[in-house]
Amino acid sequence: MPLLTALQHFAAQHPALTVVFVGIFGACIGSFLNVCIHRMPKGESIITPGSRCACGKPIPFWLNLPLVGWLSLRGQARCCGIPISVRYPLVELITALLFIASWIMLPGPKAALACIFLPLLILLAGCDLDDMMVPDAPNFALVGTGIIFSMLAPSLHNETGHPIEVINRIHALGDSLIGVAAGTALVWWIRTIGTVLAGREAMGEADIILCAGIGAYCGWQGALFCLFGGSVIGVITALPALISAKIRGSEYEGIVPFVPSMAAAGAIWFFRGPELLLAWHNWVAS
Repeated sequence: MPLLTALQHFAAQHPALTVVFVGIFGACIGSFLNVCIHRMPKGESIITPGSRCACGKPIPFWLNLPLVGWLSLRGQARCCGIPISVRYPLVELITALLFIASWIMLPGPKAALACIFLPLLILLAGCDLDDMMVPDAPNFALVGTGIIFSMLAPSLHNETGHPIEVINRIHALGDSLIGVAAGTALVWWIRTIGTVLAGREAMGEADIILCAGIGAYCGWQGALFCLFGGSVIGVITALPALISAKIRGSEYEGIVPFVPSMAAAGAIWFFRGPELLLAWHNWVAS
């Protein structure tokens, strides 16, 4: 606790410097996420071997610094000249910006939990974009950590009103479990009905687990927004390609991965869920 107090005091005295440190920490987490995104769908260890180029040569640590390494190399491997995907600095930048946004916009406990929730979403989205495959381990980790942290930090579900703390924890656990159940049931039924109507698998099992995980962190409203808000985001991101295919007079044959859209919707709700819910109620009432 003295360390925590010292950190809080430092943050209060040096807010701008703290934001810089938070951004650097987020970029470092993003660098590790890049390793996970590249290796986990292939079943490779995320610990060993160390970072290597596509040609097999080890990457020196000074060329592996988040953002700086890619920029200094101008997007090309130093050893063999192979282009380095822009995905690497993008993941690092997005993670850094989300960590900074969490620090600025969210209360302390929720900002701390964002450092678990948001990287898991980025990891799952990155795997789906890169390989159209979502590893089970981080997906189930999203569900498990959401349930556990709901008990440890009831403010995650805004359950802080009861004077007896254990009651707040029980209520938060209930919110999390209802979110898991709602996310699982909702996507399962849509997947089942869609599969019957389309004659092929409409949604993957990973979508079910992801929606359940977001429900564990964000409650049933978050799970609902994850599914339907993610659908809207998916349509918007696919719209340019659809319009382009229409103009060329060809049929759109692209496959739009759904996990990134669901992850984006889950992150939006995590940051601004209550405000979105209030805006919806006001719109309906008017």
